[in-house]
Amino acid sequence: MRDFFVRRREVWQLTWRARLLLLALLVGLATVLMRGAGGFLAVSEPVQGRYLVVEGWMPAFAYQYAADAYRRGHYERVIAVGALPDFALSNGTPREFAAVGSLVAAGIPREVIVEAMGGPVHQDRTFHSALNVRRWLEAQGITSTSLDVITLGPHARRSRLLFEKALGPGVRVGVHAAPDPRFDLAHWWRSSEGVRSVLGETIAYVYARLFFDPRDLG
Repeated sequence: MRDFFVRRREVWQLTWRARLLLLALLVGLATVLMRGAGGFLAVSEPVQGRYLVVEGWMPAFAYQYAADAYRRGHYERVIAVGALPDFALSNGTPREFAAVGSLVAAGIPREVIVEAMGGPVHQDRTFHSALNVRRWLEAQGITSTSLDVITLGPHARRSRLLFEKALGPGVRVGVHAAPDPRFDLAHWWRSSEGVRSVLGETIAYVYARLFFDPRDLG
């Protein structure tokens, strides 16, 4: 009768030594992965596209890097992108996107720069910037092309992913990661700026890769 309701089985369990070893292995693996997170996120893989897209929120030093990339890559156009926080009007005309002045100051001729900017947004700004580029391409009648996006350090992998989502399969997307001199990318955990940048971008990239759905934007 006892075997009908209750059955005795032998159960194998890890010893405390084995549990400590497993914990040490997991901690070691997590440490290796996190130490390599900076290099993983700050990817530079340009496709030598026709257009160079420059994100407009970056610090001033990044635009000199953009100018150097423009001269090396022989791009047809430089597209300054962003979602403006406001429209400071002058005689009814939106003010020039701040990034344009920085690009000109870095040595890029004004006549090759175009602006792809939109209205204020409070979230998913990179994706909305990519949508602005798509609208510009559509306005030019361009459905198939290639471009390279310049952004800052660890933001690069997420930028490429979101531009790919926004632009679709007809556009090849490469990326340049402008170096951030405020911290050592190989030892990012040694500075507060590096910790904020890499950990923040790690979380944001995981969200963009696994959970972000453009259809949720309506």
